[in-house]
Amino acid sequence: MKKIKTILFALFLCAFIILLVISLLLPDRFYQQLSENLFSSNTEKKVEVAGNDKAKRPQASAPQAKTDTSQSKQPKPTSIQPDASIQVVSGFDWRLPSYAQRSDLSGLISETRGAEEYIRADFHMVRWDKTNPQQNQFDFSELESQLRNRSQQQVLLRLETYGKCEAPDWALRQLEVTPRGTIIFWRDSYIKVLKPYVREIAKLVNQYPQIVGVQIGISDGQYRVDCTKFSQKDGWGEFNLKPDELRDAQNQYGLTPEILESSTKRIIDLYADEFGGAASKLVFNNFDQFSWQDIAIPYNAKMSSIANYALSRGIGNRDGQIEHWMRYTNKVYGMQLKLSNNGTCSLDMNEQVAKQYANRYWGTENEEFGDYYWVRDTYGGINNQAHRFFASSLRALQMRRNYMTIHGEAMQKAADPVYKTQDFLRYLDKTLGKQPFDTPDAFVLLGERYVANFRLKEFPEHKQCQSQGGAAIRSYGRWITEESDSKPAMRISLPVDDKRWGQGFYLPRNVDYEYAARSSKQFSFNLNDELTRIRCASGCNVEVKVSYKDDTVSNLWLETPDGASGSLRTTGDNRIKTATFKIRSKFNNETTNQDLLLKSDAAPISAILLRINFLDS
Repeated sequence: MKKIKTILFALFLCAFIILLVISLLLPDRFYQQLSENLFSSNTEKKVEVAGNDKAKRPQASAPQAKTDTSQSKQPKPTSIQPDASIQVVSGFDWRLPSYAQRSDLSGLISETRGAEEYIRADFHMVRWDKTNPQQNQFDFSELESQLRNRSQQQVLLRLETYGKCEAPDWALRQLEVTPRGTIIFWRDSYIKVLKPYVREIAKLVNQYPQIVGVQIGISDGQYRVDCTKFSQKDGWGEFNLKPDELRDAQNQYGLTPEILESSTKRIIDLYADEFGGAASKLVFNNFDQFSWQDIAIPYNAKMSSIANYALSRGIGNRDGQIEHWMRYTNKVYGMQLKLSNNGTCSLDMNEQVAKQYANRYWGTENEEFGDYYWVRDTYGGINNQAHRFFASSLRALQMRRNYMTIHGEAMQKAADPVYKTQDFLRYLDKTLGKQPFDTPDAFVLLGERYVANFRLKEFPEHKQCQSQGGAAIRSYGRWITEESDSKPAMRISLPVDDKRWGQGFYLPRNVDYEYAARSSKQFSFNLNDELTRIRCASGCNVEVKVSYKDDTVSNLWLETPDGASGSLRTTGDNRIKTATFKIRSKFNNETTNQDLLLKSDAAPISAILLRINFLDS
């Protein structure tokens, strides 16, 4: 027995030695393959299952209870399901609900013929000398012919009663003018001479209801040398004087800040008294500043009093340069500055002011577009125009401007695959002048823009949101505000060699950029409470259109107090897109002001614009 055990041991020992020799002769690749087969098979199966089931598994994370850290940290399934019905389009999406129509008191206006599909009103400059050639003789036949021939169009008039080149000879013999051609309007003789003409204009407005606005032309009547050449016209009756002409008016003709205020109020009274119940059609052209440089400081200080007096007489307003989209920050325009997150302020519309002036002409001009030398000289090259028109027009909507004058011929040629300018013009046609009870949508434009401190003197809060030498102003919108822990994103350069895109009117010194988006994994939006009470008291069906830069791979979804939407998987291809989520909600989270949340699970998303279409008319 002992001999058998010895033989077996010898055999096992030989076998072991042979295996050891063989193992030493095998290449390393054999052991790598063996190791992968033995230890990686289960892992590969798990990855394969996750990949094959990707379309079925939830792609976004909802808030969950705190997990036990001793357990596996693999993500748990969530209740947010992928939603294949979420539509994604390239660029912006300006579609509105089918019921959206123009308001009675609203529209795009053009002096040049454009696309009548969205041009609601014509603009006419009415020369005093042509329509009142002799004292107490009036001839509006040419204007009336144009009104009758285009009776379907609304009409805005500007009365050219401010400069020597448009004044009739008989009137000039009774008036004084500055060396640069502006009629000295602060003399009592101006009101005496003008009164019969204003009375006839008021009669004309009553005869033709399609006339929706009459701009009061005061001051700013300059021409360069030759009155017969329209190309030399430098003044437009927009209630201002260039510094040199203001100096002449002060030193040679006795103008003072106090006289400016008192005489302008008398002119306002003249128009308001003659127009009576139609005073809401009167348009005071400028509430902003009378002039610039040091000489202007005491005169500009009177503008607020003049503006408020015009408004108290029932007169409307037109601001003239919404192309400089962050220029208009004054309280007289209904602006409010509030502290927000991330060291920024928000510039919001006072809803009480919006209501107060909703039934007046409350317009703006957004004309400086097209490939023209006068546009390039102030606003730079044509390549910036799609973004300029986009940002400035949304600002006009935020300020509740119900009419916007554009260069119809130039805009008819505008086309951009991202901003979709022609679709945007149709959108503006149907959204200007809306109120909470009839608006088809609400929106907020995200980003961060910088405003020089002198533009915000009315608001002490601006000192608490300082950045880049001015105040950092974040998102602005109409009936939606945004407060999120977010960072500015998508820097837009406004280079000096491209005229800073014309934004030097408000930019802090040495700032040549702004941000067109904000980046975060969670955005919080608050809808105006009056709007939600009117439109969503028992729940409303909406389309939430989120425009974003697809700069990361993540899952996006919405949450409201009533639940969550399905999720959308982004692709990270760096293109600007708009996703449409359909949800139903009351949007009534008045406690936290978080009516709507936009969430991203994997990485921050760069959100540009959020717009809500109300599907229930």
